[in-house]
Amino acid sequence: MSDPQLADAAAALAEWRKTRPRSSRIPEDLWSRATELAERYGIAKIAVALKLDDTSLKRRLATTAAGATATAKAKRPAAGVRPSSPSRDFVELDFGLPLAPAACVLVLSDRHGRALRIELPRAASSEIAEVARSLWQTRP
Repeated sequence: MSDPQLADAAAALAEWRKTRPRSSRIPEDLWSRATELAERYGIAKIAVALKLDDTSLKRRLATTAAGATATAKAKRPAAGVRPSSPSRDFVELDFGLPLAPAACVLVLSDRHGRALRIELPRAASSEIAEVARSLWQTRP
């Protein structure tokens, strides 16, 4: 990654690490630069490049995103007032439905340590009892 902003942020953090008092917190302006880069390149890549804790960076990024959402909501018109131009914002509709049907996993094992794992789609999950019965009734 050859982004000048990333190189600047890495240099600034390295300089801060050299001159900081022991056990002091990273300054907010450095965190801000890191979160901006994480939005662009991803948390893991920036955490490694800047030698930051990825959990802390993720938390900061979530806080930044929550603040941006609150600001966007504050700028919306009042209820019943139509905006002058149609909004082109993405609207997520969550109906609580799974994106894909859940699979059923059947793991059968016997006292000799033999095991069988069967993954069935949701549509076939009603046949589990019959599958188990037919497998255990047959003796090798």
